Amino acid sequence: MNDRGIRFIVFRYHHHSPHSGYSRLAEYGKSELKGEVIHTTKPLPNSVIRERMVRRLARGTPAYNRLAMAAELKVAWRMLTEREHIYHFLYGEATYHYTSLINNFRSNRLVATFHLPPSGIRQAVQVNWHLQRLSAAVCVGRNQQDYFSQILDPDRVFFVPLGIDTQYFKPPASFETRDPDLCLFVGDNYRDFPTLRGVIELLAYRRPKTRFTVVTSSRSIELVGSHPSVTLCTGVPEPELLNLYRSAALMIMPLHDATANNAILESMACGLPLVITDVGAVHDYVTSECASLILPGDSRRMSDAVLGLLEDPVQRKRMSEQCREQALNFSWPKVVSQLDSVYATVA
Repeated sequence: MNDRGIRFIVFRYHHHSPHSGYSRLAEYGKSELKGEVIHTTKPLPNSVIRERMVRRLARGTPAYNRLAMAAELKVAWRMLTEREHIYHFLYGEATYHYTSLINNFRSNRLVATFHLPPSGIRQAVQVNWHLQRLSAAVCVGRNQQDYFSQILDPDRVFFVPLGIDTQYFKPPASFETRDPDLCLFVGDNYRDFPTLRGVIELLAYRRPKTRFTVVTSSRSIELVGSHPSVTLCTGVPEPELLNLYRSAALMIMPLHDATANNAILESMACGLPLVITDVGAVHDYVTSECASLILPGDSRRMSDAVLGLLEDPVQRKRMSEQCREQALNFSWPKVVSQLDSVYATVA
């Protein structure tokens, strides 16, 4: 690895567990690339900037807030006093904006990673003048590349996948310890809850002993609804979530759209086969050997796939092994190595 001066601007979402989320990149980047992590935990106070001005500055980027402003001020100061460093905003939709005005000053470079599918980016980033100034846009799904290639030179648009901590998320010692009747659903964003409900209802009729554990946010509980075969969970501690990944028979993942998905990678790393909607950038992460891929909105086909796999432990075990092998391709050291190639190009 090169000792280029990399600065990671970290933002961490509260729903990401300690071993999960894109902010883990900074931890591995600090170790592997001798990078530095720039943390911002305190937003700019009202005494520094009035709310009316905050709203004006955030116009066109709804997620941009006082915390993002504090982060950009810290980065701007560093860029004005340092030379030939690369500043990587890990969540470009939310924290990158006005530092774009000084990109390339003193040979410093700005890089940002984007996580939302194109439809989500259009809502979150309604202006693109600052995107045009990036030295590089990093996409975690290939379905984002066409969008950014209309804004930037395609040579400045890179696909680098989301990583996974394969040392923490790993399979149980024995496949036989898995509960053959338990299906797991995890997440909130871009999840297709009507299709999930359809799968639950169909399996309740076709295979009554099937049980579902649904881990989601409190705001989405009502979208799932109550059902005798469903256990609803929110705010699950990471060790408990890990145990679910390692004890369930299948992960059920109906989606409206997708780029990278922590729950998918965590499932695969734990050797948990998936029944998943074939949409967005899913193919960037899963293969037909480790997941059953279903067309969007098709509860019946998804329930058919779930039923077939629950009744075929040999196939499930084969898929479990393939899941783990596939997940190892996304270990954080491998992802950091790919990013280092991006930094080399930018520098």
